[in-house]
Amino acid sequence: MSTAESAVATEQDPSSGPSRTMGFTEIKTWLRHRHPMLYLDRVLDYEPGVRLVSRLSVSAQMDAIAGHFPERAIFPASHLSQAFAQSGIILFQLSTTRLAEDELTLVGAMNSRFFRIVAPGDTVTFTVSVDRLLGPTFFFSGRAVVGSTTVAAFRANLVRRKAADMEPQWW
Repeated sequence: MSTAESAVATEQDPSSGPSRTMGFTEIKTWLRHRHPMLYLDRVLDYEPGVRLVSRLSVSAQMDAIAGHFPERAIFPASHLSQAFAQSGIILFQLSTTRLAEDELTLVGAMNSRFFRIVAPGDTVTFTVSVDRLLGPTFFFSGRAVVGSTTVAAFRANLVRRKAADMEPQWW
């Protein structure tokens, strides 16, 4: 086989490299969040240090929908922001190292713009990109889309901290 034929065969063979997807069970190993605050259903693709694409399927059965609002259900923008942050937390760890048992990630700041309501039945795809990585601080940005329509845009940063460096727990 010639070099050109080999290159084409490699490009067409999806089994030539490791999977860059994650199902719900694996996502739970990357996040400390649990029901009802775990929003991501699947990671569709990722490249450490570059980007991550994730998915959230909005259902009328979600706890967040129950009272928001009874007469016209919409997915809360604050929960959409949380799903974006969860995508960033996974990308942060993929780009550096997994969180140690005594570490947390905190959102340092987030700027959001919302363009369209997200409702039950929508499937939201987040594309999150690394902007900068400075020691324990991770700067990232991205978009949330439903179909081909952008529903929100975000820019944020996360900080990795040891739990012992935080204020004492009140509870």
